[in-house]
Order: sequence, then C-alpha cells, then structure tokens
Amino acid sequence: MKNQIPKIIHQLWSDKERSLPEHFLKMADTWKYDYPDWQYIYWNDHRMSSFILEHFPEYWDIYNRFPYNIQRWDAIRYLILYEMGGMYVDFDFESLKPMDGLLSDKQCCFPQEPISHCGIFRRGFIINNSLMACVPKHVYVKKIIDKVFSEENLRLSFTARNKDVVFDTTGQWVLVNAYESLSEEERKDVYLISPLYINPFDLPLANIAKKGCWDKRLEDSIKDAYAIHYYFGSWND
Repeated sequence: MKNQIPKIIHQLWSDKERSLPEHFLKMADTWKYDYPDWQYIYWNDHRMSSFILEHFPEYWDIYNRFPYNIQRWDAIRYLILYEMGGMYVDFDFESLKPMDGLLSDKQCCFPQEPISHCGIFRRGFIINNSLMACVPKHVYVKKIIDKVFSEENLRLSFTARNKDVVFDTTGQWVLVNAYESLSEEERKDVYLISPLYINPFDLPLANIAKKGCWDKRLEDSIKDAYAIHYYFGSWND
C-alpha cells in the first residue's frame, strides 16, 4: 500500500512589510476547525529562509535572485511539499468541509482552474498552485522544482516588464508543462482536482462573493465544493 498524504496543513505569509490581514486569519481558522487532527504550520519569512538553508542550500542563491517576491513564495511551497508532504493552502481559501475522503487514496493532488479561465488564457486546462497536497519526494513536484530553480528559468524572469512572467516561471504554466512532461504511468499518480470541488467560483463569481452579494448562482456553484477560492490576488499588490 502506498504512503498516504501526511496530515499537515501549510500556509505561508511574508510578514516583512505587513502582518496577516484579519480576513485571512478568519479563513485560516476554517482549516483548523475542519482538520483538528492535522498539524498546522504557519510559514513566515524567517521560517521559510531557515527551511531552505537547512534542506535546500543549493537553491538559496536562485531563490534570492528572483525579481519578484511572489516567485519566492511560489517556489518555497514546492520545496516544502517535496520535503515534508501534506497540504499547502493559500490564505484566500475558505474550507467548507474536510477533504479527508477525497485525499485518502491519493499521492499527489493539484487543482484545476475553472473552465472560463481556460478561455481567457487560451489553454486546454490550467493547473493552479493555490491548494496542493502530496506525499514527500513525489516525482511531479521534483519536476516542478527542477524547472523553477534552473538558471534558464531565472533568466526568463527578467525578460518581461510585468508580473505576468510569474505564470511562466513559478506559477500555472510551469505546473502545466511539468505535468505534460510526465509519462502516462506517472500521470496516473497525479490527481487533478475538479474545479467543482475546490475552485467553484471563477473570477467574476468570486468578485460577487467578496462584495457580499450572495445569490443562487453562488449557492449552486458550491453544492459539491469542499473549499472556496476567492482569488484575492494579494501577491500582485
């Protein structure tokens, strides 16, 4: 029998410039409530830096040379999951009910974004890094890390004049490219979670929800959901 995903929830926030906002603290509480037997780890800047220096000193230089902080926050989450396993969750996620049953027989789980987002970016499917769960040392996460922490990828980081380059270097398109590079056998070990389960809102619906205008469309969208992603986009501030 394969190892199960460790019962650890990881959330990270860079606290150098500002503390974690109150609304994110409230959403974090939903995960602690729904997963009482899971260890909860909050990663601040000091903890992230100490972790890399201890477990991945070979990546320390590239980690610090990324031009955008969000690239570091993306990159560290892959290293944490590769070393420790567990479930990484962005702070703009609200838990609705435990996913233990959904994850129980899985080795590696990554979320797909809503179909409407695929139309915006002209992609067949989009894999997001906002909520991920896996066992330690998983081959898919290793492929992501090898791409993210390459000199070629770092050079690419300086070719664009805006943060859209983040998608290409540490975000969605790295995940899609790494997935497509897996063999058919390796792909069987990666569960792409349906948007219905953890990304029930697309960007327009999330904006409606954030304004407090709850209606039947939102209610119908979450009937099968375990969590809601609100797409606050605080990384782009």
